Amino acid sequence: MSMNEVISAPLVSGSGFDGLFARFAAWRRRHASYRETMYELNKLSDRDLADLRMSRADFHYLATEAAAKVR
Repeated sequence: MSMNEVISAPLVSGSGFDGLFARFAAWRRRHASYRETMYELNKLSDRDLADLRMSRADFHYLATEAAAKVR
């Protein structure tokens, strides 16, 4: 994507502020899901993580994947 495409890209998909509001609402839902997932993962103890064969480095990826599934 060139710089001209970025500059000329529409700010809203849809009609006016309705599209902007819909995109913002969708972002808020995804962000809330990300935060909730991170909160729940951070409550796990190191022993729980070892049992699940996970590390804290995996949290960002897992929370991002969970948030991507939210519509």
